[in-house]
Amino acid sequence: MLSSSRALVRSSVCRSSFIGELRSVHTAVNQVQDDASVGVEARSYTEIPGPTNYQLVRSFLLGGKYYKKDFADYLGGMNEQYGNILKIPGMFGKRDVVLITDPEDFRKVFQVQGQFPIRRGLDTIVEYRTKTRKDFYQGVIGVAVDQGASWWDFRQKVNPAMMKPQTAKKYVPAIDEVAQDFVKRIQGKLDVNQETPDDFYSELNMWALESIATITMDTRLGIFENSNMEKMHTIMRDLKVFFELTVKLDFQPSLWKYFPTPGYRKLMKSSDNILYAVEELVNLGMQRLKERPDRDENESVLKKLLDVDPKVAVIMVMDSLFAGVDTTASLTFAVLYCLAKNPEKQEALRQEILTILPEKSSKLTVENMANMPYLRACIKETLRVQPVTFGNFRTTNEDVVLKGYHIPKGTDILMAGQLIQKDETYFQNAKSFVPERWIRAPNSKITCPVNASSHPFAYIPFGFGTRMCIGRRFAEMEVESLVCRLVRNYKIEWHHPDPKIVSLAINMPVSPLKFRLTEISK
Repeated sequence: MLSSSRALVRSSVCRSSFIGELRSVHTAVNQVQDDASVGVEARSYTEIPGPTNYQLVRSFLLGGKYYKKDFADYLGGMNEQYGNILKIPGMFGKRDVVLITDPEDFRKVFQVQGQFPIRRGLDTIVEYRTKTRKDFYQGVIGVAVDQGASWWDFRQKVNPAMMKPQTAKKYVPAIDEVAQDFVKRIQGKLDVNQETPDDFYSELNMWALESIATITMDTRLGIFENSNMEKMHTIMRDLKVFFELTVKLDFQPSLWKYFPTPGYRKLMKSSDNILYAVEELVNLGMQRLKERPDRDENESVLKKLLDVDPKVAVIMVMDSLFAGVDTTASLTFAVLYCLAKNPEKQEALRQEILTILPEKSSKLTVENMANMPYLRACIKETLRVQPVTFGNFRTTNEDVVLKGYHIPKGTDILMAGQLIQKDETYFQNAKSFVPERWIRAPNSKITCPVNASSHPFAYIPFGFGTRMCIGRRFAEMEVESLVCRLVRNYKIEWHHPDPKIVSLAINMPVSPLKFRLTEISK
């Protein structure tokens, strides 16, 4: 490691670009040998280890091993008990899920995903969109839960609005404005110890909602000016219900497929609330577009989506809320926490930020944001040590052999990235926060030695292939902007026990978040 933080920032160039990552992973896929096929002798699918139906149900009941445990604890315990491949039996109308924890097996699964990769949607949401509210969706159920040719058609329609780099870059000034407003708001909420309020995670959710609305609905919601806006708080409450109940209903034993359980009815009600709110906000965005005919809207996300179809616009905006509020807030919390627990890394980042924001009033631009390799390394390292999600989900489009077992076509596979990203097998000094592992020296193809042994599929936080996260560019821009502003303005510290993290659909903190923020004088 370089002796000076400034020297590190000056001499290091972040070349781990999105395209570079894809190239390296595609190379690994192309090197697959015939062992991924079922041409080799394999043991039967029925021989894959795992609990019986009775054992699984019993483990969730009072006195059971996973009683009141969260999703990650449950899957991690299963992995410890049964090994690096196991089968979780489907019950009550659900399908089996095969859990794997070897990145080489991840590679094989992605190799057989075919032209239309299947990332099976949450059954509860598919039910809601295809049956409960069929009157609205009319067969267009969205990029998150649809499959096959209809999924591909929807994805192709929304990709120009969501995936083009130049579209994301257009929003840098607007997202920086949201970040600055958030910093001003939090400054007024610090207690006598200069610590953030207990509900700081809710504040981060409000910031994330304001940010994604600015991008997808072309409007500022004004959450910071009026924190008591009932509609905004209702959306956030309903999103929390969505994450809590989809995990319980879709991944734990439940009878909702046989009759509408109380949890199922509550989830459907929250889904209705979100749909009505999003429709109203999209209509507000449409009206604002009409009121500004002189403005160049060629790169507006909402305008592009509306040009496809107003229904597509509403569904894509809604999926953006599902995928981009709690996830972005959770990642931002995790980055701040990692920096607070590693003050020397925080100071190295601050020195980099000072080169592009010499004054607190300096603005973030497309040009200066392109020169922050250490910031991006900090975010990448956070996603490794404290990931937002447990892993990636796919359904095999062909038969494949994993760990010597025959996996039939149509099998649901959960790739447990969270369990291997802190494994010394794939990352040296794996439990430490080392952003430098993602930094490459100028003109070098080799990263820091602590990353040299990593398998190309050991770290895929945004997924892989055509079903990778559609909102990745926007999420990264939002997190970069807010972290940049907070580190520029404050020394961030943590003086309390580690926060409690639970795994719902995503990993999120559930205990008070008391960051101490000491203002930087200049």
